[in-house]
This record gives sequence, structure tokens and C-alpha cells, in this order.
Amino acid sequence: MEQKQKFKRVKKVPHLYERRYQTASGEWRSKFYGIFTCKLKGKRRVEPLGGDLGAAKEALALLLAENIKGDGKDFDAEREPQKQGITFAEWARDYFKNKIDPEKHAGGVEREQRSFKTIEPYFGDRLLSDIKRSTIMEYRAKRLQQPIMRRGKPVMIDGESRTVSFPTVNRELAFLRYLLNMAADDGIIEAAPSVNLKTEKDRKRDRVASEQEYKSLLDNMPRPAQRALIALYETAMRANEVMRLPWSMVDEKAGFIRLPADYVKEKKKRTVPISPELRRVLDELKVEQKKVASISSRVFTRNGRPMTSIRTAFEMAKEKIGIEDLRLHDLRHTCITNWAAQGIPQQAIMAAAGHHSIQQSNAYVNMKDEHLRDAFKVSTPVIQGNALDVRRAVSY
Repeated sequence: MEQKQKFKRVKKVPHLYERRYQTASGEWRSKFYGIFTCKLKGKRRVEPLGGDLGAAKEALALLLAENIKGDGKDFDAEREPQKQGITFAEWARDYFKNKIDPEKHAGGVEREQRSFKTIEPYFGDRLLSDIKRSTIMEYRAKRLQQPIMRRGKPVMIDGESRTVSFPTVNRELAFLRYLLNMAADDGIIEAAPSVNLKTEKDRKRDRVASEQEYKSLLDNMPRPAQRALIALYETAMRANEVMRLPWSMVDEKAGFIRLPADYVKEKKKRTVPISPELRRVLDELKVEQKKVASISSRVFTRNGRPMTSIRTAFEMAKEKIGIEDLRLHDLRHTCITNWAAQGIPQQAIMAAAGHHSIQQSNAYVNMKDEHLRDAFKVSTPVIQGNALDVRRAVSY
């Protein structure tokens, strides 16, 4: 949920103010504003100047110069046509073309593009100024009742269609709110409607793939997709991190995949161990790629070309073997849970997974019966099916 702080004046620069804000992913960013009195109309102006301090200073100097020239500048004149005529679809396309934060990783942009594809039919033709809170709440209610579609067919569970999940709608509305806030900051609309996203704390997923489910998925996927799934299961990497992984981040000699801070969502470098199973996959890919005349620097390829997704292969395999309610991101939960069940120290798990806190790490550990059974197998005879002879076990 995006949070904002109040304007804070930048030291030694009159009329320049900074506002810190927290994105939906928890990162803190800055935006700069010029705040001054308009000479022509005598009213207070708040002009957005972007997120770069140097560029903001230059832009402010130009604004102040225009404000004192002659009778002053009418800052509203050039914006009135924009306020009346720009649609949400036009604003969103301009965002993807010109306004994406350069620090945002590719996975975040892909999620935004998926959200836009979903909300465009409902909001696309609406003027930004016509999008109200009631309109957004109506969208939320309708969206939560829609069935999940796969290849044109609704996903069925026990004879009933499965509806769109609460977190999915939350992400869509978070992106809508972000664009509306940006439009308000840029003076395109007077103010963004209030959109309070309901907390997802009570809706934490605890789904992990069992060993049998994992093996069944592998058995029903083509080899290129199998290799990527193995990477997800063995490394706790996100799907987009695996798909984009270059060989330069694979330190085979040391036995690690080294992910720099600017590559991952949490902006914290990660060092992920290469398991024996993953090493076999990497060796196979190297041999295969040597036979191809021209390939990219990517690790995971299909016939020499970089892979972009295994979502279709994953969904088809699930459908074929009857697995329900399992997502690609659940493989990250699965790997971290397996690490914990193996007794790997929590600090090591946090370093490999990129977690900033113990609480965040614990949220990814979802122990099931099979994990508990394996963990206690050696030390607890009852789990092995052997009764414990108390008389022989107790020493007096």
C-alpha cells in the first residue's frame, strides 16, 4: 500500500520541496516539487519536478524565471485541455512509454502490464477525471465474482468455477491507484480518488508443492520448461529472475548464483547455492548451447532462444494431472520450506532468499505433515511406526 510523507523543504534551495513516498513493494522513493506563489493569479502553486534532485533544481529555476517575467505566466492554460481530454488508456500507455521508474525491475513492469491488460476494458475509455471511488469499488465487486480463465475456459474445482483471488484484484487496484496519483501529481486531474486497499495479512498463502506434485509436474512438461521449474524448486528464485538469468551471474566454480541488488525485487543482493540437481541442468544447457550458432547470454533457452515464460507449460501440466490452487510463486515458498525442514540455519536461508527480517522469512515457511514426518523420522521412533519402550528408555 503506497504511503506518503509531508513535503519537506530542501536545504539551501528556496521553493524546492521533497516528498518521500513508499511504494507497494515497500521501497522509499523521492519526488521533488516547486512550491511558490503565482504572480499572475496570486495563488499558491505546487509543481511536480520529478525524482532527480539535479533536474528538479534546473526545472524550478525555469519556472521561477517564467513566473517573474512581465505579468507572470498562466500555468493553468496549457493544462486545461489535458485535464478534460486524456483517457486512462492514453495515460497508462504514456506511462509505459515515458514514465516507468528506471530502477523498477522487469518483473514489476511485467506485473503492471498484466494489470493494465485486465483493467483496460473497464477503465480504458474513461477520462481520468471521470474515475471516481464508486467506479473503482464497482470494479472490485465485479472482478471478485469473475471466473479464472485458462485458454478460454473457466478453471473448475469440484465442479464449480474458481473466481479471481483477492490479492490479484488488490494488485490491479494498486496499479490503478498509482497511475491516478501520478496524474494528480502532474496536474492532469485535480485530485486522485481515495482507494483503500484491504490488508492481505489474514490471507497469507500457505500452499507448497509436495514432492509427488513436483515430480508429476516434471513428468508432464517439455524439457526446456522442466529445467526452469527445477531452478524454481531448488533456488527460491522468482520466475522472472530465472527467465532473465544471465550466465555472468552463475559462479560455477564457487557453486553459487550471485544476484546483484538491482536485479531483484528486494534490492538486496542474494547468493543462492547451486544444488547437484541444478548443476546437472546447467551442464546440460551449456552442452546444448554450444551446438547453437548464435544465442543470447541467458541461461535458460529453448532451441538457442531465450525463454520468456513457462506459465503455459505449467498450467497445462497442472490441468493434466489434476493439481489445484498451485502457482509458480508457490515454488519459492516450497523451496524455502524445504530448506527449513532440512535444518539449514535461518540466517543462511534469509541470505539466499533475500529476506530482510525473520518475520518475513517465517512467512515463507509452511511446514506440512510430510516435512514434520521427515524431520522427526530419525529421533522419534513413533513416527517410524515403532512403539517406544519407556522402561528401557528411562534411566534411574
